[in-house]
Amino acid sequence: MLTPRLAGHVNANTETLLKRFENIAMLAPVRPPSPPPPLPPLLRALTDAHPRPKVENKDRTIAAAEAYQIETHASSMIRAAEDLVALTRQLKEAWLFGQPGGGFGGGTTEADQDAVVVGELLRTRGTKKISSEQPTPEGGA
Repeated sequence: MLTPRLAGHVNANTETLLKRFENIAMLAPVRPPSPPPPLPPLLRALTDAHPRPKVENKDRTIAAAEAYQIETHASSMIRAAEDLVALTRQLKEAWLFGQPGGGFGGGTTEADQDAVVVGELLRTRGTKKISSEQPTPEGGA
């Protein structure tokens, strides 16, 4: 169960991700469609009567400022995503090891002792030779 502090942390990071994505979408340049193939004269006359709206050309200063804003929003999104990944790692650690040092409260010393025992077992198993690495006797399966 998430505490209100953790839920607020998750909500704040999620809101940051969404807001920054919206900001990037608003700043993204709109490219005009590729030019259509040449039209017959009659159709050209009809389309000239109803021209498409053109994309406003921007000078280099505005384009550079918008590119910088997009880069800033992207880096903020990356920080928020990294923060969420770190939070999920802490939650997994708390779930697996009885909440040691995660600041989530409720951890027991028994769980810490169990974690030490499991760590020692993994260390001893990792250093032993695997039976498939040992030579098998001739004629064995």
